[in-house]
Amino acid sequence: MKVMRETIVSTARELFRSRGYAGASMNDLADAVGLKKSSLYVRFPNKEALVPAVLDLTLQETFGQRVSASGQWDDEFVEVIEFIATTLTDRGRCVGLHLAYGTSDETPIAKHAVRAFFQAHRDHLSSILSRAMPVDVARDIATDTLARLEGATAFVAIFGEKDAMKRAVRLSIEEAKNAAAAKSLPSR
Repeated sequence: MKVMRETIVSTARELFRSRGYAGASMNDLADAVGLKKSSLYVRFPNKEALVPAVLDLTLQETFGQRVSASGQWDDEFVEVIEFIATTLTDRGRCVGLHLAYGTSDETPIAKHAVRAFFQAHRDHLSSILSRAMPVDVARDIATDTLARLEGATAFVAIFGEKDAMKRAVRLSIEEAKNAAAAKSLPSR
C-alpha cells in the first residue's frame, strides 16, 4: 500500500495535537495511516523526525500563498490572524504549543523545530506590520498577537469559549491600527 508523505505528516500532526508529543506513538501513527511500523521507520527514523515536517506543513498552510487581494498591510494582517484564529478555534489547540510542552533538551531536533515554528510566525507577522510602523513596534505587536491567540486557545479548549478568540483578534487588530496611526501623526 502506497501512503503519501503528506498523509503521514498530516496524520502525525493530528496525533500530536490530540495527544501531545509524549502521548503520540509511531505505532499509533502506523496504524492510523495503514502502514507497517517498519515502513513508517523507513520514511521517518523516529518520532522526533516528524516534528519539523509537521510544523513545516502547518506553516505552509498558514502563510504559503496568503497575500491580501488589496495589497494593504492591514488587510493582510487581518487575513492571516483570522486564519490562525479560525484554525485554533476549529481544532481546539495549537499543535506547535502542544509540542512545545512535550519537547526538551533530550529532543533537540523537535525543540529547534518548535522554536523555528514560532519564530516564523512572529517574523511573518512582523514583516506585514513593519510596512506601517517601526520594526521594533511591529515585532512587539506580532509577539502580543501570538500570545493573545495562544492564550485564547486555552479558553477555547478548556471552556469552549470562542468569544475569547474573537476578542484576541479584535484587540490585536486595534493595537496594530493604533500603532500605524501613531506613526503617521506629525511629531511635535
